[in-house]
Amino acid sequence: MHRGSEVATGDLHSGLTREGAAAQVTAAVARLILPFPWAALPGDTVLVGGVVRDVLLGRLRDHPDVDLTIPQGAIHLCRQLASRWGGTVVVLDQGRDMGRLVHGPWTVDVAAWDGPTMEADLWRRDFALNAMAYHLRQQTVHDPCGGLQDLARRRLRCVAAANLVADPLRVLRAYRLAAELGCTIEEGTRQWLWQAAPKLAMAASERVLGELERLCRAPQAHHWLLETGSVLGTWLPMARPWPGLGRLSRPLAMAMGLEGECLTRHLALARLSGVLGAQFLVERLGCSRRQQRQWQRLNHWRQVWAAATTGLTEDQQLQLHLDLTKELPALLLVLLAQNQLTLKDARLWLRRWQDPAHPLCHPRCPLSGDRLQEALSLSPSPRLGALMAFLRHENAFGRLVVHDEGSILDRSRQWLQQEENGL
Repeated sequence: MHRGSEVATGDLHSGLTREGAAAQVTAAVARLILPFPWAALPGDTVLVGGVVRDVLLGRLRDHPDVDLTIPQGAIHLCRQLASRWGGTVVVLDQGRDMGRLVHGPWTVDVAAWDGPTMEADLWRRDFALNAMAYHLRQQTVHDPCGGLQDLARRRLRCVAAANLVADPLRVLRAYRLAAELGCTIEEGTRQWLWQAAPKLAMAASERVLGELERLCRAPQAHHWLLETGSVLGTWLPMARPWPGLGRLSRPLAMAMGLEGECLTRHLALARLSGVLGAQFLVERLGCSRRQQRQWQRLNHWRQVWAAATTGLTEDQQLQLHLDLTKELPALLLVLLAQNQLTLKDARLWLRRWQDPAHPLCHPRCPLSGDRLQEALSLSPSPRLGALMAFLRHENAFGRLVVHDEGSILDRSRQWLQQEENGL
């Protein structure tokens, strides 16, 4: 069985009926204070997608993204709501009549039915557990595709293969949802995902990158990263995911000493770098220059570490910390996952990095350039820069008495004399 089967969490909703589901959603809707009253919506408005699913899973956030559908006139409704209650309207798809109202922390998407009826619209959605609707006026749950049963089994099942072709980004969304919700992926759906993967070329690169970023932040992403990387490879055959992706888990990051948002951020960076693998894929997906630099630095030092069979030299250690001032924990996670670093050593490196005064992990020259110019009668020049780099190096490895300016200046004079003598 696929490793993703390990993440199933039991029949939490095995006895949930549509009536019970409707009662839960009714109570949750009453607690959601939108920028406009629910009564301002047309009588045939239905709530669909993630809100219905998350209510039933007990994971609804304070300000969830709200998805509504109506028979027609979705963009017009968004503009009406904004005109009376405020907010900004974004036209998502003029041809398909899809709009978005953004108001403070709220994002409300409104779409016209894709088909003549609400049920027809639900049959065109991605996965059964997303294809449930709550009729706001009638306070009823509609589940033509068997989403309640899938919730009970913690199973992700595609409504129809054609629905993946209609929006190939749903291929990646499947792995992201499985990682976020702790689901297995139904075997037939997994086959469809592989078949539809080459059509990812039809999706906008920023949408692909967005799904990958969300996947990499999901708690159970490590169960699905290898398969996701392989699926990307059917689209771009030269994609080369890094080894060890299946070990990049929250327990590994916690064992190393990370916690909170710092854990989530560095674990996601390590995962994303590993999934993207090849430089051309990073560029193909339109990663920002910052992201490209992060990937390049992590990949460079991953390779340097692997090649340094006897350990890094002093120059390499210093340059590593200069390059990875903010990203060192992500590299440590990658090295741990690839069995190139012991947990004991990773903890030691992390503790040093967490100390802002550590001279190697946060290298700096003990005297400012202005002070060196004044004390040594130097002018701004490459020579001054080289001296500061030398002092930074000596300070990083404990060969300077940082609280004794006189000794630092004496060492600087010695270095300058050696430089003049060509030593």
